[in-house]
Amino acid sequence: MVSSVEETETTPNHRYNLRSRKPESTTATTTEPATTSGPTTPDTSEDKDMSQNSGYFGLGADFFSVCVLMFLYVLQGVPLGLSSSVPILIQQKISGYSQQAAFSIVSYPFSCKLLWAPLVDCVYSTKLGRRKSWLVPLQYCIGGAMLYIPGVIGDALGNNGGEIQVGVLAGWFCFLTFLAATQDIAVDGWALTMLSSRNVGWASTCNTVGQTVGYFFGYLGFLALESPMFCNLFRSEEMDVGCVTMESYLRFWGVVFILTTTFVAIFVREKDVDSSEQDEGFVETYKSMMKIIRLKSVLVYIGCIFIIKASFSPLDALTGLKLMEAGLSKDSLVTLSALLIPLQVLLPLVITKYTNSQFPLNTYISGVLPRIFSGILITLLVYYTFSVTEFGPSFYVAGLIIQVLYSVAATMMFVSQMMFNARVSDVKMGGTYMTLLNTLINLSGTLPQTVSLWLVDRVTSSSCVGSETVTSCYMDKDTCTASGGTCSTETDGFFVLVSIGTCVALLWKWKLSKVFQKLQTQAVESWHVSSSD
Repeated sequence: MVSSVEETETTPNHRYNLRSRKPESTTATTTEPATTSGPTTPDTSEDKDMSQNSGYFGLGADFFSVCVLMFLYVLQGVPLGLSSSVPILIQQKISGYSQQAAFSIVSYPFSCKLLWAPLVDCVYSTKLGRRKSWLVPLQYCIGGAMLYIPGVIGDALGNNGGEIQVGVLAGWFCFLTFLAATQDIAVDGWALTMLSSRNVGWASTCNTVGQTVGYFFGYLGFLALESPMFCNLFRSEEMDVGCVTMESYLRFWGVVFILTTTFVAIFVREKDVDSSEQDEGFVETYKSMMKIIRLKSVLVYIGCIFIIKASFSPLDALTGLKLMEAGLSKDSLVTLSALLIPLQVLLPLVITKYTNSQFPLNTYISGVLPRIFSGILITLLVYYTFSVTEFGPSFYVAGLIIQVLYSVAATMMFVSQMMFNARVSDVKMGGTYMTLLNTLINLSGTLPQTVSLWLVDRVTSSSCVGSETVTSCYMDKDTCTASGGTCSTETDGFFVLVSIGTCVALLWKWKLSKVFQKLQTQAVESWHVSSSD
Protein backbone atom coordinates (compact mmCIF):
# COMPACT_ATOMS: atom_id res chain seq x y z
CA MET A 1 0.00 0.00 0.00
CA VAL A 2 0.89 5.44 0.19
CA SER A 3 5.25 14.52 -0.35
CA SER A 4 7.52 19.85 -1.51
CA VAL A 5 8.96 23.08 -2.70
CA GLU A 6 8.51 26.74 -1.96
CA GLU A 7 5.38 28.13 -3.52
CA THR A 8 6.15 30.52 -6.35
CA GLU A 9 5.04 34.10 -6.75
CA THR A 10 1.49 33.31 -7.82
CA THR A 11 0.70 30.91 -4.96
CA PRO A 12 1.77 32.20 -1.53
CA ASN A 13 -1.73 33.46 -0.78
CA HIS A 14 -3.21 29.98 -0.86
CA ARG A 15 -2.57 27.49 1.89
CA TYR A 16 -4.23 24.08 2.18
CA ASN A 17 -5.87 24.31 5.60
CA LEU A 18 -7.91 21.20 6.30
CA ARG A 19 -9.19 22.49 9.63
CA SER A 20 -11.38 25.07 7.95
CA ARG A 21 -11.79 23.30 4.66
CA LYS A 22 -15.21 21.95 3.71
CA PRO A 23 -15.55 18.98 1.38
CA GLU A 24 -16.65 21.36 -1.39
CA SER A 25 -13.52 23.52 -1.11
CA THR A 26 -11.80 21.67 -3.92
CA THR A 27 -13.97 23.61 -6.37
CA ALA A 28 -13.02 27.00 -7.74
CA THR A 29 -16.01 28.76 -6.22
CA THR A 30 -15.13 27.91 -2.61
CA THR A 31 -11.37 28.36 -2.56
CA GLU A 32 -10.45 31.07 -0.07
CA PRO A 33 -7.09 32.81 0.17
CA ALA A 34 -5.24 32.41 3.44
CA THR A 35 -4.09 35.40 5.45
CA THR A 36 -0.88 37.00 4.18
CA SER A 37 1.55 39.39 5.76
CA GLY A 38 -0.04 42.34 3.98
CA PRO A 39 -3.49 43.45 2.86
CA THR A 40 -4.98 41.49 0.01
CA THR A 41 -7.94 42.57 -2.05
CA PRO A 42 -10.50 40.06 -3.28
CA ASP A 43 -9.91 41.01 -6.89
CA THR A 44 -6.16 40.43 -6.62
CA SER A 45 -6.69 37.04 -5.02
CA GLU A 46 -9.12 36.07 -7.73
CA ASP A 47 -6.67 37.11 -10.42
CA LYS A 48 -3.94 35.04 -8.82
CA ASP A 49 -6.26 32.10 -8.39
CA MET A 50 -7.28 32.26 -12.05
CA SER A 51 -3.63 32.49 -13.11
CA GLN A 52 -3.04 29.10 -11.49
CA ASN A 53 -5.53 27.55 -13.88
CA SER A 54 -3.23 28.09 -16.87
CA GLY A 55 -0.07 26.29 -17.94
CA TYR A 56 0.50 22.56 -18.26
CA PHE A 57 -2.53 20.50 -17.19
CA GLY A 58 -4.06 23.72 -15.86
CA LEU A 59 -1.59 23.70 -12.95
CA GLY A 60 -0.09 27.12 -13.58
CA ALA A 61 2.67 27.92 -11.09
CA ASP A 62 2.17 24.56 -9.37
CA PHE A 63 3.49 22.61 -12.35
CA PHE A 64 7.11 22.58 -11.15
CA SER A 65 5.99 21.63 -7.64
CA VAL A 66 3.97 18.70 -8.99
CA CYS A 67 7.01 17.50 -10.99
CA VAL A 68 9.24 17.60 -7.92
CA LEU A 69 6.61 15.90 -5.80
CA MET A 70 6.11 13.18 -8.41
CA PHE A 71 9.83 12.48 -8.65
CA LEU A 72 10.28 12.26 -4.88
CA TYR A 73 7.58 9.59 -4.77
CA VAL A 74 9.25 7.76 -7.68
CA LEU A 75 12.49 7.57 -5.70
CA GLN A 76 10.56 6.33 -2.68
CA GLY A 77 9.05 3.47 -4.66
CA VAL A 78 12.36 2.07 -5.96
CA PRO A 79 13.66 0.42 -2.74
CA LEU A 80 10.13 -0.87 -2.05
CA GLY A 81 10.04 -2.51 -5.46
CA LEU A 82 13.50 -4.03 -5.05
CA SER A 83 12.40 -5.52 -1.72
CA SER A 84 9.39 -7.09 -3.44
CA SER A 85 11.58 -8.67 -6.11
CA VAL A 86 13.57 -10.75 -3.61
CA PRO A 87 10.79 -13.31 -2.91
CA ILE A 88 10.65 -14.06 -6.65
CA LEU A 89 14.43 -14.52 -6.79
CA ILE A 90 14.56 -16.95 -3.86
CA GLN A 91 11.29 -18.87 -4.40
CA GLN A 92 12.89 -21.67 -6.40
CA LYS A 93 15.81 -21.96 -3.98
CA ILE A 94 13.84 -22.50 -0.77
CA SER A 95 11.41 -25.11 0.51
CA GLY A 96 7.99 -24.00 1.66
CA TYR A 97 6.65 -20.57 2.48
CA SER A 98 7.85 -20.07 6.07
CA GLN A 99 11.01 -18.31 4.86
CA GLN A 100 8.90 -16.10 2.63
CA ALA A 101 6.84 -15.19 5.69
CA ALA A 102 10.05 -14.32 7.56
CA PHE A 103 11.25 -12.07 4.74
CA SER A 104 7.89 -10.29 4.58
CA ILE A 105 8.87 -8.30 7.69
CA VAL A 106 10.79 -5.95 5.38
CA SER A 107 7.52 -4.16 4.63
CA TYR A 108 6.75 -3.49 8.29
CA PRO A 109 8.65 -0.19 8.68
CA PHE A 110 5.99 1.39 6.50
CA SER A 111 3.38 0.07 8.88
CA CYS A 112 5.22 1.29 11.99
CA LYS A 113 6.47 4.67 10.82
CA LEU A 114 3.80 6.51 12.79
CA LEU A 115 5.93 5.71 15.86
CA TRP A 116 8.61 8.18 14.73
CA ALA A 117 6.50 10.42 12.46
CA PRO A 118 6.08 13.12 15.16
CA LEU A 119 9.85 13.24 15.53
CA VAL A 120 10.22 13.96 11.81
CA ASP A 121 7.53 16.64 12.02
CA CYS A 122 8.83 18.42 15.11
CA VAL A 123 12.65 18.21 14.92
CA TYR A 124 14.26 20.16 12.09
CA SER A 125 16.62 22.96 11.15
CA THR A 126 14.96 26.23 10.16
CA LYS A 127 18.00 26.99 8.01
CA LEU A 128 17.63 23.82 5.92
CA GLY A 129 13.83 23.72 6.01
CA ARG A 130 11.33 21.64 7.94
CA ARG A 131 11.16 18.84 5.35
CA LYS A 132 14.58 19.09 3.71
CA SER A 133 16.20 18.69 7.13
CA TRP A 134 15.12 15.04 6.90
CA LEU A 135 14.66 14.46 3.17
CA VAL A 136 18.20 15.31 2.07
CA PRO A 137 20.19 13.22 4.61
CA LEU A 138 17.73 10.32 4.32
CA GLN A 139 18.07 10.12 0.56
CA TYR A 140 21.85 10.35 0.84
CA CYS A 141 21.70 7.44 3.29
CA ILE A 142 19.56 5.42 0.87
CA GLY A 143 22.01 6.13 -1.94
CA GLY A 144 24.98 5.19 0.25
CA ALA A 145 23.32 1.98 1.41
CA MET A 146 22.57 0.99 -2.19
CA LEU A 147 26.24 1.43 -3.03
CA TYR A 148 27.36 -0.67 -0.04
CA ILE A 149 24.81 -3.53 -0.05
CA PRO A 150 26.04 -5.12 -3.35
CA GLY A 151 29.17 -6.24 -1.50
CA VAL A 152 27.14 -8.64 0.68
CA ILE A 153 23.95 -9.33 -1.26
CA GLY A 154 25.40 -11.86 -3.72
CA ASP A 155 26.23 -14.49 -1.09
CA ALA A 156 22.94 -13.88 0.73
CA LEU A 157 21.02 -14.63 -2.48
CA GLY A 158 22.93 -17.87 -2.92
CA ASN A 159 24.50 -16.72 -6.19
CA ASN A 160 27.83 -18.29 -5.30
CA GLY A 161 26.46 -21.76 -4.56
CA GLY A 162 25.70 -21.22 -0.88
CA GLU A 163 22.41 -21.34 0.98
CA ILE A 164 19.91 -18.51 0.99
CA GLN A 165 20.53 -16.22 3.97
CA VAL A 166 17.03 -14.93 4.62
CA GLY A 167 18.09 -13.13 7.79
CA VAL A 168 20.77 -11.11 5.99
CA LEU A 169 18.43 -10.25 3.13
CA ALA A 170 15.64 -9.27 5.50
CA GLY A 171 18.00 -7.14 7.60
CA TRP A 172 19.39 -5.06 4.74
CA PHE A 173 16.14 -4.58 2.88
CA CYS A 174 14.34 -3.80 6.12
CA PHE A 175 16.92 -1.04 6.67
CA LEU A 176 16.27 0.34 3.16
CA THR A 177 12.53 0.23 3.76
CA PHE A 178 12.97 2.02 7.09
CA LEU A 179 14.81 4.86 5.33
CA ALA A 180 12.19 5.02 2.56
CA ALA A 181 9.39 5.03 5.14
CA THR A 182 10.97 7.95 7.00
CA GLN A 183 11.46 9.77 3.71
CA ASP A 184 7.75 9.21 3.05
CA ILE A 185 6.86 11.03 6.28
CA ALA A 186 8.84 14.07 5.17
CA VAL A 187 7.42 14.03 1.63
CA ASP A 188 3.83 13.56 2.86
CA GLY A 189 4.22 16.54 5.15
CA TRP A 190 5.77 18.65 2.41
CA ALA A 191 2.89 17.77 0.06
CA LEU A 192 0.32 19.35 2.39
CA THR A 193 1.82 22.82 1.91
CA MET A 194 3.39 22.45 -1.50
CA LEU A 195 0.38 23.07 -3.73
CA SER A 196 -2.30 25.73 -3.80
CA SER A 197 -5.72 24.72 -2.52
CA ARG A 198 -7.05 24.55 -6.09
CA ASN A 199 -4.47 21.91 -7.08
CA VAL A 200 -4.03 20.08 -3.78
CA GLY A 201 -5.84 17.04 -5.20
CA TRP A 202 -2.71 16.42 -7.27
CA ALA A 203 -0.88 15.41 -4.08
CA SER A 204 -2.65 12.04 -3.98
CA THR A 205 -2.15 11.64 -7.73
CA CYS A 206 1.59 12.26 -7.36
CA ASN A 207 1.73 9.77 -4.49
CA THR A 208 -0.11 7.09 -6.45
CA VAL A 209 1.55 7.58 -9.83
CA GLY A 210 5.03 8.34 -8.50
CA GLN A 211 5.15 5.45 -6.07
CA THR A 212 3.72 3.12 -8.71
CA VAL A 213 6.36 4.13 -11.26
CA GLY A 214 9.17 3.80 -8.71
CA TYR A 215 7.84 0.47 -7.48
CA PHE A 216 7.78 -0.94 -10.97
CA PHE A 217 11.28 0.34 -11.70
CA GLY A 218 12.45 -1.55 -8.61
CA TYR A 219 10.26 -4.62 -9.04
CA LEU A 220 9.25 -5.48 -12.61
CA GLY A 221 11.89 -3.23 -14.12
CA PHE A 222 14.61 -5.07 -12.28
CA LEU A 223 13.16 -8.56 -12.77
CA ALA A 224 12.73 -7.92 -16.50
CA LEU A 225 16.30 -6.65 -16.94
CA GLU A 226 17.61 -9.51 -14.79
CA SER A 227 15.74 -12.06 -16.93
CA PRO A 228 17.79 -13.64 -19.76
CA MET A 229 14.61 -14.43 -21.72
CA PHE A 230 13.39 -10.83 -21.62
CA CYS A 231 16.79 -9.36 -22.47
CA ASN A 232 17.29 -11.81 -25.36
CA LEU A 233 14.26 -10.27 -27.05
CA PHE A 234 16.44 -7.23 -27.73
CA ARG A 235 19.77 -8.99 -28.39
CA SER A 236 21.23 -10.15 -31.66
CA GLU A 237 22.66 -13.21 -29.90
CA GLU A 238 21.07 -15.13 -27.06
CA MET A 239 22.84 -15.19 -23.71
CA ASP A 240 22.16 -17.07 -20.49
CA VAL A 241 22.42 -13.98 -18.29
CA GLY A 242 20.25 -10.90 -17.95
CA CYS A 243 21.18 -7.30 -18.62
CA VAL A 244 21.72 -6.51 -14.93
CA THR A 245 22.24 -8.23 -11.59
CA MET A 246 20.87 -7.20 -8.20
CA GLU A 247 24.31 -5.82 -7.37
CA SER A 248 24.64 -3.63 -10.48
CA TYR A 249 21.04 -2.45 -10.27
CA LEU A 250 21.49 -1.35 -6.66
CA ARG A 251 24.65 0.57 -7.61
CA PHE A 252 22.85 2.34 -10.46
CA TRP A 253 20.04 3.55 -8.23
CA GLY A 254 22.51 4.48 -5.51
CA VAL A 255 24.13 6.92 -7.93
CA VAL A 256 20.70 8.22 -9.02
CA PHE A 257 19.71 8.89 -5.40
CA ILE A 258 22.91 10.79 -4.65
CA LEU A 259 22.75 12.95 -7.80
CA THR A 260 19.06 13.82 -7.52
CA THR A 261 19.31 14.51 -3.81
CA THR A 262 22.12 16.96 -4.52
CA PHE A 263 19.88 18.70 -7.06
CA VAL A 264 17.01 18.97 -4.55
CA ALA A 265 19.35 20.23 -1.82
CA ILE A 266 20.76 23.00 -4.03
CA PHE A 267 17.99 24.06 -6.38
CA VAL A 268 14.65 23.26 -4.70
CA ARG A 269 13.72 25.74 -2.02
CA GLU A 270 11.28 25.11 0.77
CA LYS A 271 9.02 27.86 2.03
CA ASP A 272 9.75 29.29 5.44
CA VAL A 273 8.10 27.62 8.41
CA ASP A 274 5.25 29.79 9.71
CA SER A 275 3.84 29.90 13.18
CA SER A 276 0.77 27.81 12.33
CA GLU A 277 3.04 24.90 11.41
CA GLN A 278 4.77 25.06 14.81
CA ASP A 279 1.65 24.91 16.96
CA GLU A 280 2.24 21.39 18.26
CA GLY A 281 5.39 20.15 19.89
CA PHE A 282 6.84 16.67 19.95
CA VAL A 283 4.95 15.38 23.02
CA GLU A 284 1.75 17.17 22.03
CA THR A 285 1.84 15.55 18.58
CA TYR A 286 2.05 12.07 20.14
CA LYS A 287 -0.89 12.94 22.37
CA SER A 288 -2.89 14.19 19.41
CA MET A 289 -2.00 11.06 17.48
CA MET A 290 -3.35 8.86 20.26
CA LYS A 291 -6.53 10.95 20.35
CA ILE A 292 -6.95 10.49 16.59
CA ILE A 293 -6.56 6.72 16.86
CA ARG A 294 -9.36 6.69 19.45
CA LEU A 295 -11.76 8.67 17.25
CA LYS A 296 -14.76 6.51 16.38
CA SER A 297 -14.64 7.52 12.71
CA VAL A 298 -10.98 6.52 12.43
CA LEU A 299 -11.55 3.20 14.20
CA VAL A 300 -14.46 2.32 11.89
CA TYR A 301 -12.51 3.45 8.81
CA ILE A 302 -9.40 1.41 9.60
CA GLY A 303 -11.46 -1.58 10.77
CA CYS A 304 -13.38 -1.72 7.49
CA ILE A 305 -10.21 -1.44 5.42
CA PHE A 306 -8.45 -4.10 7.51
CA ILE A 307 -11.24 -6.61 6.89
CA ILE A 308 -11.40 -6.07 3.13
CA LYS A 309 -7.61 -6.06 2.75
CA ALA A 310 -7.30 -9.25 4.78
CA SER A 311 -9.84 -10.94 2.51
CA PHE A 312 -7.65 -10.28 -0.55
CA SER A 313 -4.31 -10.97 1.16
CA PRO A 314 -3.98 -14.66 0.11
CA LEU A 315 -4.31 -13.63 -3.54
CA ASP A 316 -1.93 -10.69 -3.21
CA ALA A 317 0.74 -12.60 -1.29
CA LEU A 318 0.63 -16.03 -2.93
CA THR A 319 -0.55 -15.89 -6.54
CA GLY A 320 2.82 -15.24 -8.19
CA LEU A 321 4.63 -17.73 -5.96
CA LYS A 322 1.97 -20.39 -6.60
CA LEU A 323 2.24 -19.93 -10.37
CA MET A 324 5.99 -20.49 -10.10
CA GLU A 325 5.39 -23.57 -7.94
CA ALA A 326 3.00 -24.88 -10.61
CA GLY A 327 5.72 -24.65 -13.25
CA LEU A 328 5.49 -21.16 -14.71
CA SER A 329 9.03 -19.86 -15.09
CA LYS A 330 10.21 -16.66 -13.44
CA ASP A 331 11.00 -15.23 -16.87
CA SER A 332 7.48 -15.91 -18.12
CA LEU A 333 5.94 -14.39 -15.00
CA VAL A 334 8.10 -11.28 -15.32
CA THR A 335 7.38 -10.88 -19.04
CA LEU A 336 3.65 -11.19 -18.40
CA SER A 337 3.78 -8.69 -15.55
CA ALA A 338 5.93 -6.26 -17.53
CA LEU A 339 3.10 -5.83 -20.04
CA LEU A 340 1.04 -4.29 -17.24
CA ILE A 341 3.49 -1.47 -16.50
CA PRO A 342 1.89 1.13 -18.83
CA LEU A 343 -1.52 0.28 -17.40
CA GLN A 344 -0.29 0.60 -13.81
CA VAL A 345 1.12 4.06 -14.58
CA LEU A 346 -1.91 5.40 -16.48
CA LEU A 347 -4.67 3.89 -14.33
CA PRO A 348 -4.21 6.21 -11.32
CA LEU A 349 -4.37 9.27 -13.59
CA VAL A 350 -7.56 8.09 -15.26
CA ILE A 351 -9.24 6.96 -12.06
CA THR A 352 -8.32 10.21 -10.27
CA LYS A 353 -9.94 12.21 -13.07
CA TYR A 354 -13.24 10.35 -12.77
CA THR A 355 -13.33 10.00 -8.98
CA ASN A 356 -15.61 12.38 -7.10
CA SER A 357 -13.31 14.23 -4.71
CA GLN A 358 -16.20 14.88 -2.30
CA PHE A 359 -17.22 11.21 -2.13
CA PRO A 360 -14.11 9.16 -3.03
CA LEU A 361 -15.22 6.12 -1.03
CA ASN A 362 -17.97 5.50 -3.59
CA THR A 363 -15.21 4.56 -6.03
CA TYR A 364 -13.58 2.34 -3.38
CA ILE A 365 -16.80 0.39 -2.87
CA SER A 366 -17.37 0.15 -6.63
CA GLY A 367 -14.05 -1.66 -6.96
CA VAL A 368 -14.85 -4.44 -4.48
CA LEU A 369 -17.11 -6.68 -6.57
CA PRO A 370 -14.91 -6.48 -9.72
CA ARG A 371 -11.93 -7.37 -7.55
CA ILE A 372 -13.77 -10.35 -6.06
CA PHE A 373 -14.80 -11.55 -9.53
CA SER A 374 -11.32 -11.16 -11.02
CA GLY A 375 -9.86 -12.82 -7.91
CA ILE A 376 -12.03 -15.87 -8.56
CA LEU A 377 -10.76 -15.96 -12.14
CA ILE A 378 -7.16 -15.77 -10.89
CA THR A 379 -7.82 -18.69 -8.54
CA LEU A 380 -9.20 -20.75 -11.43
CA LEU A 381 -6.14 -19.85 -13.50
CA VAL A 382 -3.81 -21.07 -10.74
CA TYR A 383 -5.82 -24.30 -10.48
CA TYR A 384 -5.52 -24.80 -14.25
CA THR A 385 -1.77 -24.10 -14.11
CA PHE A 386 -1.22 -27.10 -11.81
CA SER A 387 -2.97 -29.39 -14.31
CA VAL A 388 -0.88 -28.62 -17.41
CA THR A 389 2.78 -28.94 -18.32
CA GLU A 390 2.94 -26.49 -21.23
CA PHE A 391 1.62 -22.97 -21.47
CA GLY A 392 0.37 -21.82 -24.86
CA PRO A 393 -0.47 -18.31 -26.09
CA SER A 394 -4.08 -18.61 -24.90
CA PHE A 395 -2.85 -19.10 -21.32
CA TYR A 396 -0.84 -15.86 -21.37
CA VAL A 397 -3.66 -13.90 -23.04
CA ALA A 398 -6.15 -15.12 -20.45
CA GLY A 399 -3.71 -14.40 -17.62
CA LEU A 400 -3.07 -10.88 -18.92
CA ILE A 401 -6.78 -10.05 -19.26
CA ILE A 402 -7.57 -11.35 -15.78
CA GLN A 403 -4.68 -9.43 -14.26
CA VAL A 404 -5.83 -6.25 -15.99
CA LEU A 405 -9.28 -6.64 -14.45
CA TYR A 406 -7.80 -7.22 -11.01
CA SER A 407 -5.40 -4.26 -11.35
CA VAL A 408 -8.17 -1.88 -12.38
CA ALA A 409 -10.29 -2.84 -9.37
CA ALA A 410 -7.35 -2.70 -6.93
CA THR A 411 -6.22 0.69 -8.26
CA MET A 412 -9.74 2.09 -7.94
CA MET A 413 -9.66 1.18 -4.27
CA PHE A 414 -6.14 2.50 -3.69
CA VAL A 415 -6.58 5.88 -5.41
CA SER A 416 -9.90 6.63 -3.73
CA GLN A 417 -8.45 5.65 -0.36
CA MET A 418 -5.52 8.07 -0.83
CA MET A 419 -7.89 10.86 -1.89
CA PHE A 420 -10.01 10.34 1.21
CA ASN A 421 -6.92 10.34 3.47
CA ALA A 422 -5.77 13.63 1.99
CA ARG A 423 -9.24 15.11 2.43
CA VAL A 424 -9.56 14.40 6.15
CA SER A 425 -5.90 14.92 7.19
CA ASP A 426 -5.18 17.84 9.50
CA VAL A 427 -2.46 20.10 8.05
CA LYS A 428 -1.57 21.42 11.53
CA MET A 429 -0.14 18.02 12.32
CA GLY A 430 2.03 18.19 9.23
CA GLY A 431 2.66 14.77 7.74
CA THR A 432 1.82 12.92 10.95
CA TYR A 433 -1.95 12.68 10.41
CA MET A 434 -1.71 11.47 6.82
CA THR A 435 1.16 9.16 7.78
CA LEU A 436 -0.91 7.74 10.63
CA LEU A 437 -3.77 6.83 8.30
CA ASN A 438 -1.46 5.48 5.60
CA THR A 439 0.57 3.34 7.99
CA LEU A 440 -2.48 1.86 9.69
CA ILE A 441 -3.79 0.99 6.22
CA ASN A 442 -0.40 -0.46 5.23
CA LEU A 443 -0.46 -2.61 8.36
CA SER A 444 -3.93 -3.76 7.34
CA GLY A 445 -2.32 -5.20 4.23
CA THR A 446 1.09 -6.41 5.38
CA LEU A 447 0.02 -8.26 8.52
CA PRO A 448 -2.61 -10.44 6.78
CA GLN A 449 -0.15 -11.20 3.97
CA THR A 450 2.47 -12.40 6.45
CA VAL A 451 -0.17 -14.55 8.14
CA SER A 452 -1.21 -15.96 4.74
CA LEU A 453 2.39 -16.92 3.90
CA TRP A 454 2.80 -18.52 7.33
CA LEU A 455 -0.52 -20.39 7.17
CA VAL A 456 -0.48 -21.76 3.63
CA ASP A 457 1.85 -24.69 4.37
CA ARG A 458 0.06 -25.42 7.63
CA VAL A 459 -3.37 -25.81 6.05
CA THR A 460 -2.02 -27.79 3.10
CA SER A 461 -2.61 -31.53 3.25
CA SER A 462 0.02 -33.62 1.42
CA SER A 463 1.69 -37.02 1.63
CA CYS A 464 5.07 -38.40 0.60
CA VAL A 465 4.70 -41.00 -2.17
CA GLY A 466 7.48 -43.48 -3.05
CA SER A 467 9.44 -43.23 0.19
CA GLU A 468 9.79 -46.08 2.65
CA THR A 469 10.75 -43.89 5.60
CA VAL A 470 8.75 -40.67 5.17
CA THR A 471 4.97 -40.56 4.86
CA SER A 472 4.11 -36.88 5.19
CA CYS A 473 5.31 -33.67 3.52
CA TYR A 474 3.86 -31.44 6.19
CA MET A 475 6.13 -28.38 6.48
CA ASP A 476 9.12 -30.33 5.08
CA LYS A 477 9.22 -31.25 1.40
CA ASP A 478 13.02 -31.59 1.33
CA THR A 479 13.02 -34.60 3.68
CA CYS A 480 10.57 -36.43 1.42
CA THR A 481 12.60 -35.66 -1.69
CA ALA A 482 15.87 -36.67 -0.02
CA SER A 483 14.36 -40.04 0.88
CA GLY A 484 13.48 -40.73 -2.74
CA GLY A 485 9.82 -39.77 -2.58
CA THR A 486 7.65 -37.08 -4.10
CA CYS A 487 5.04 -34.92 -2.44
CA SER A 488 1.43 -35.44 -3.47
CA THR A 489 -0.95 -32.64 -2.45
CA GLU A 490 -4.48 -33.58 -1.48
CA THR A 491 -5.63 -30.13 -0.33
CA ASP A 492 -3.73 -27.00 -1.29
CA GLY A 493 -3.79 -24.35 1.44
CA PHE A 494 -3.83 -21.60 -1.20
CA PHE A 495 -7.31 -22.52 -2.34
CA VAL A 496 -8.52 -22.87 1.25
CA LEU A 497 -7.32 -19.38 2.20
CA VAL A 498 -8.61 -17.79 -1.01
CA SER A 499 -12.04 -19.38 -0.53
CA ILE A 500 -12.27 -18.02 3.02
CA GLY A 501 -11.12 -14.59 1.85
CA THR A 502 -13.69 -14.49 -0.96
CA CYS A 503 -16.51 -15.25 1.49
CA VAL A 504 -15.29 -12.50 3.82
CA ALA A 505 -15.13 -9.99 0.95
CA LEU A 506 -18.69 -10.80 -0.11
CA LEU A 507 -19.91 -10.35 3.47
CA TRP A 508 -18.06 -7.00 3.62
CA LYS A 509 -19.81 -5.81 0.47
CA TRP A 510 -23.17 -6.95 1.82
CA LYS A 511 -22.93 -5.76 5.44
CA LEU A 512 -20.14 -3.19 5.89
CA SER A 513 -20.05 -1.19 2.64
CA LYS A 514 -22.90 1.10 3.74
CA VAL A 515 -21.18 1.83 7.05
CA PHE A 516 -17.97 2.55 5.15
CA GLN A 517 -19.75 4.81 2.67
CA LYS A 518 -21.31 6.98 5.40
CA LEU A 519 -17.86 7.96 6.71
CA GLN A 520 -17.36 10.43 3.84
CA THR A 521 -20.54 12.33 4.71
CA GLN A 522 -19.16 13.38 8.10
CA ALA A 523 -17.76 16.89 8.45
CA VAL A 524 -14.00 17.08 8.00
CA GLU A 525 -13.71 18.70 11.43
CA SER A 526 -15.09 15.52 13.02
CA TRP A 527 -11.88 13.74 12.00
CA HIS A 528 -9.70 16.27 13.81
CA VAL A 529 -8.83 16.77 17.46
CA SER A 530 -7.99 19.84 19.49
CA SER A 531 -5.98 20.37 22.63
CA SER A 532 -9.21 20.65 24.60
CA ASP A 533 -10.51 17.21 23.48
